[in-house]
This record gives sequence, C-alpha cells and structure tokens, in this order.
Amino acid sequence: MRRHLFLSSLAVVLAVGTAACGGDPTVTTVSETGSAGSGSGSGVSGSGSGSGSGIAAAESDCSSVNAALEDEADATVDIALTDYAFNPDEVEVDAGVVTFATSNQGTEAHEFAVLPGGGDVPLTADGAPDEDALAEAGAFELEAYGPGRTCNATWELEPGDYTLFCIVEAADGETHASKGMVGTLTVDG
Repeated sequence: MRRHLFLSSLAVVLAVGTAACGGDPTVTTVSETGSAGSGSGSGVSGSGSGSGSGIAAAESDCSSVNAALEDEADATVDIALTDYAFNPDEVEVDAGVVTFATSNQGTEAHEFAVLPGGGDVPLTADGAPDEDALAEAGAFELEAYGPGRTCNATWELEPGDYTLFCIVEAADGETHASKGMVGTLTVDG
C-alpha cells in the first residue's frame, strides 16, 4: 500500500487575532514523516497534517483545530463523517467564525478538509491528491481521526464557495474523496 501524504503546508482562512492585534500568527506544518514544525505567516493561521494511510490513522485521537476560538463562533454545524460521505453533504452558513462539530460514524479514519473556491479536488496525473495545488489553493483541514470519536474545527470563513473532502487513503489505495466523500460549503456574505 502506498503511503498517503496529507497537506503538508497549509494557509487557513483564519485572520482572527492578527487583524485585531497586528501580530504574526504561527502556521503549523507537518512534514511527510509526521514530525511537526512551525513558522510565521501573515494574516492566516491553522494546521497541517502528516498522517499516513487511513489504516494508520484509524486509532488516532482528535486534534481539534482552533479550540480557543470556539467560544467566538457565530454558528456550529454538526457533520457526520461516514464511509464514504459527509452528512449533510451540502452546508450553508453566514460568513464569520464557524465551528464544525464532526463525528466519525464510519469504520475508518476520516478527515474534514476544505478547499476554498469550490470545484474538484486537484489530483496528480496518477490520481493522487496534488498536495502542491491544494496548498496553493489555501486548502485547510481537520486531521484524520478514528471511528467512534468526535472532533471540532473552528475557522473564520470568508463569503464564497468551498469544497469539503476527505483524502484519506482506503485499504484499496483509493482516496475517500474518489469514493464519493465530497460535499459543498456555501458561505454567504
């Protein structure tokens, strides 16, 4: 089984604190080997991941995203992650701080990834997720976590269309997104 590489360098649509305080937030990235690193960015903060296949991530606990921001959320959206779908798979919210309260109701590990601008998840010629194109598009994620667990992610979202997806690799080498685990997010202005 080939090893799946998650988004290794992300820019998240979160500028809370930077705009208010004028400081540079820290952007956390994770290398292909899964070791964490950090650096500074201007106007965005978030997380990346470096987990392996869905099988390796099946025992993973939740790594909430921006938990300290949850109290400022304008809305909370419940999302069930199943094999291989989001429920609901179409979400509409107002712009602002939104918490996604996810629960993995499947039998495999799943992630909750978001692609600004909507559309198809970019793939390489061999059908693997195009990590560079995802990073360039500003994709961000809640890292994969195991079945039977819950996990929250909170982001400040700008108006626009987004694609929801999971690119965890299944045992057969296909990504969950290629098996239908995609959805849409519309953020109204």
